[in-house]
Amino acid sequence: MNDEKFAVFLDIDNTLMSEGIIPEKNIQAIKKVRENGSFVFINTARSFAFIPEILKDETLFDGYVAGIGTDLRLHGEQISSYTMSTDELKFIAEHFIDDTREIAFEGEDDVLWINPETRRTGILSMISSPDEFDTIYKDCKISKMYVRGQLTEEETEIFGKDYILYQHESYAEFVAKGYGKAIGMQRMTDHLGISQSNCIAMGDSANDTDMLLAAGISVAMGNAIPEIKEICTYISSDAKDGGVADALEKFILKV
Repeated sequence: MNDEKFAVFLDIDNTLMSEGIIPEKNIQAIKKVRENGSFVFINTARSFAFIPEILKDETLFDGYVAGIGTDLRLHGEQISSYTMSTDELKFIAEHFIDDTREIAFEGEDDVLWINPETRRTGILSMISSPDEFDTIYKDCKISKMYVRGQLTEEETEIFGKDYILYQHESYAEFVAKGYGKAIGMQRMTDHLGISQSNCIAMGDSANDTDMLLAAGISVAMGNAIPEIKEICTYISSDAKDGGVADALEKFILKV
């Protein structure tokens, strides 16, 4: 087993998990890596409130880089946070309030919705007016935006001035400039005193690009998009087959 200390950063969907399930071999490999003294983090575009409860397990993870690098947590303590101002939120809400797409204001403690899809379950916090950010939602710490579908050219121009936009096949998301998965990862490794060469990032999609390029070792799942595979150090097996575990065994556990 390797005695070096590493910091591992994992994307969630189609990397750590597949169809909402963490393969058991991933769980066991992560436990062994942490027992060996290395660190394992979730590094996700999701805000902390939008991370599935199954992943908020301090016995499995050392912490989180959430909200595209805006919210850093280590061993239950928040060590860095950025959230949007009330004026920003009202401006964004004014644009989307009459939209027919599903819109989410993703925050640290709650997710606020416009037109949530029927697949969403539980009690949802709904936005009906931009002015609610002055009243019932004035204390919400919103870190990023989610838009189901494609951003229009006008929206790309409007929001591209102040935000980093990520357009995926079926949804878009954006976050304040100066933040990203790579920046959050770097701030966490600096906090831990771990070098870039001992930083391992794993992902599958376009919004993982910056963290994969910044890591000393970059791992693409077998199911990753071609553009991600092209930039990575190593291509592992598919997420559903425990690609995270296979990479941990190769680079840290040495089995």
